[in-house]
Amino acid sequence: MIFDVATERPLAPLTTWKIGGPAAHLAAPRNVEQVFGLLQLAQERGWPVFCLGRGSNVLIDDAGLPGLTLHLAGGLQWLRRQDDCLRVGAGLALPRLARRVADMGFGGFEFLAGIPGTVGGAVRLNAGAWGRNLGLTLRRVWAATPQLHLLELPVAALGLGYRTSRLLQFPHWLVVEAELALDVEAPPATVHARMKDILATRQARLPSNPKSCGSVFKNPLGAPPAGRLIEAAGLKGRRRGGALVSRKHANFILNQGGATAADVKALIADIQEAVWRVHGVALQREVIFLPDDQL
Repeated sequence: MIFDVATERPLAPLTTWKIGGPAAHLAAPRNVEQVFGLLQLAQERGWPVFCLGRGSNVLIDDAGLPGLTLHLAGGLQWLRRQDDCLRVGAGLALPRLARRVADMGFGGFEFLAGIPGTVGGAVRLNAGAWGRNLGLTLRRVWAATPQLHLLELPVAALGLGYRTSRLLQFPHWLVVEAELALDVEAPPATVHARMKDILATRQARLPSNPKSCGSVFKNPLGAPPAGRLIEAAGLKGRRRGGALVSRKHANFILNQGGATAADVKALIADIQEAVWRVHGVALQREVIFLPDDQL
């Protein structure tokens, strides 16, 4: 099997933060067979493997990523309807999924319209918004392991919770496909109108600067939302280098131009220290540090 594997390819342009160094090796598998071929190649050469979707919710180190990075948003984007469910590739963008489902005459996916991620990342973190999450429609997923096995996992085995799943305990398992239920029939025009309203509300509430990762911290249980805690600690507008705590929504860190991963990590540490000191709440990151969180 022949692969197109690039070397020393910049990763910052593939992320929403536009931050991070290069990938030692980068490939975009187009199907599950290529995923396994690339995993085997990495195994033979002793390369660690990382995966990247649309580059949201991740912070790539300034030194970049060693080994092999699989760019799933460059492939694995299929969507196939099978009776009352969908089979979708892990690289499919969530807004595109929401639009396609609306076109089919089904609702229940509108909340995904403004989330700039892919199906694979959304499964791993049980992505959600507006009171809904992907787990409400998820039936099962397929994951490739470093041992070159394809696991079929029913939703009951995933341990889904708020911004978490059991998959986080296995960072080297690569979600390649998901099955989603279609059970809320609605006229396409009605669903598209709902998505338009969601996007308008999101635009009004969230920063207009697109260079962010989305929410940096999880909302803590039994406490106000992370954004309110950060704002109450007086951190709106706090800056480290080119990284800035948004003045519009304090749970967003913006790349104001030239921000480095080191800048963002320092600002995250400042926020956690201040919120702990002022409120006694330990904020947990939603954003994933690469390669640190997967080595």
